[in-house]
Amino acid sequence: MPALQPIFTKAYWVLASIGIAWATFILLLINPTIQRHSLYAHKINTNFWHNVSNPEEFGFAKGQVQPFWLDTADGEKLFCWHVLPLDVYLENEHELVMAATTGEVAEELKGTLGEKLLRRNGESRVVVNFHGNAGHLVQGWRPSTYRSIAGIPQTHLLTCDYRGFGLSTLNNVPHIPTETGLITDAISLVSYIQTDLKHPSTRTVLLGQSLGTAVTAATALYFADPTSANLPKDIVHPDSHAKGKAFEGFAGIVLVAPFRDLPSLLKTYRIGGFLPILRPLLGYPRILNWISAYIIDTWPTLLRLQSLLSHSLSTPHQSLHMTLLHARNDGDISFRESESLFAPLQSLMLAEEGTSATEERRSIHGEERVRRGAFAYKKVEDAKGERTVELEVVRFGGHNEVVGWTQVSLAVRRAFERKSLRPGLDVE
Repeated sequence: MPALQPIFTKAYWVLASIGIAWATFILLLINPTIQRHSLYAHKINTNFWHNVSNPEEFGFAKGQVQPFWLDTADGEKLFCWHVLPLDVYLENEHELVMAATTGEVAEELKGTLGEKLLRRNGESRVVVNFHGNAGHLVQGWRPSTYRSIAGIPQTHLLTCDYRGFGLSTLNNVPHIPTETGLITDAISLVSYIQTDLKHPSTRTVLLGQSLGTAVTAATALYFADPTSANLPKDIVHPDSHAKGKAFEGFAGIVLVAPFRDLPSLLKTYRIGGFLPILRPLLGYPRILNWISAYIIDTWPTLLRLQSLLSHSLSTPHQSLHMTLLHARNDGDISFRESESLFAPLQSLMLAEEGTSATEERRSIHGEERVRRGAFAYKKVEDAKGERTVELEVVRFGGHNEVVGWTQVSLAVRRAFERKSLRPGLDVE
């Protein structure tokens, strides 16, 4: 037994060192600058060896993607992509290939060949994609999302890097991404689509993943109710937004791996599915609450979705079709976050007369797997079918990869075609 003492001693100091390092990291997060750098991780990207201005480098056909700059309402320049659907590309392949200029970025989308193809088709549809934190718009699994959406007929995809991400500028104080800044970027893009490109919101789907779901929720609320108390007061409004006609709602809102709000998320969030942030403090509520009080950008998605739904219910002409989708094996954000988002929205809907609710939990592996949430589908719908909220928990896909999988592209298709999921047997 005495021979084991050196081993126990070394193990003790290793664990103590890990604990001290973790505690130091948590205390450093109290600093606003360090906190935002850690949250947005905008400096972590592969721009050193990837040329995001050359879409062919990421598996796209020549001329299928048009990189362009977008001016935001507060003077930032965002680097963006316009991805053409494959059916449109195939019909115009020769013209697109001849017009393609590798490595060049258009000053704006308007006037480009891709934009002309979008506008001349009266049945064209647009998916606006908001990615999560870290990296740039084509880092990691993100290109697979664009390729998946490009397979949907007549469906164009537009996506931008937020300020400070990738090649996008970061000129405004405090010269670091903020909640207000990212929301301003998002509403600038959607406003540009609606006003400059003259594309209606009723043929537009907002798609967000991870942090992008919080951006999506805030953006959807802004266009439904720009004066909402649940939006930051210092958002810079696009000049053209107030001139538009009454907002009729988006074709759909698809949130992949969403969360209720940042303080709640950090209690269970694990970096890379492994390293916890505040989870070790769950047994120490006073310390946990003290640290949580220092979180600057709280991203209250649940409050914003409740406001969005309430506003839609009180506005006769404003439809709302929302899908929450989460992989059960998401190691970063638990699928319980999506369930916690859905429950209050369902209660809000069920308070209205004529609302119906549906729930499916299926598995060929027995009741235990069902209780664990191997597969789940829930839906709540108003009497006229003008407002629906759906929750789909799929079994695989993890945190990042799932957004490029079939389940997400199907959710987008259903949003455009106003069809609901009809769950079948959950088989392997």
